[in-house]
Amino acid sequence: MSESNDQSITHPLVCRVAPGMMGDLTGVRTEVAEWILDCPDERDRLLYRSFGTELGAVQRRMKLRSKPPSLEEVEIALTCVLALLRRAEPS
Repeated sequence: MSESNDQSITHPLVCRVAPGMMGDLTGVRTEVAEWILDCPDERDRLLYRSFGTELGAVQRRMKLRSKPPSLEEVEIALTCVLALLRRAEPS
């Protein structure tokens, strides 16, 4: 196994939106909308639209915790949402 390095394997969209997930989602949704507009592939646009619709549910779950999640935990949660949505895509 190789040593860990500083390169993140986190999806770039997750990296962009994770820091804003505990606040007002307006800015986060704007980031997702801009991502969708810049996406050249229709299949990916549909995936990111679905991702954007899940952000409120993710935030509500995070706010139920006794203490706020770390940025890493938010990134993990959003990465899981994105992965599950991708798995649910029709082939």
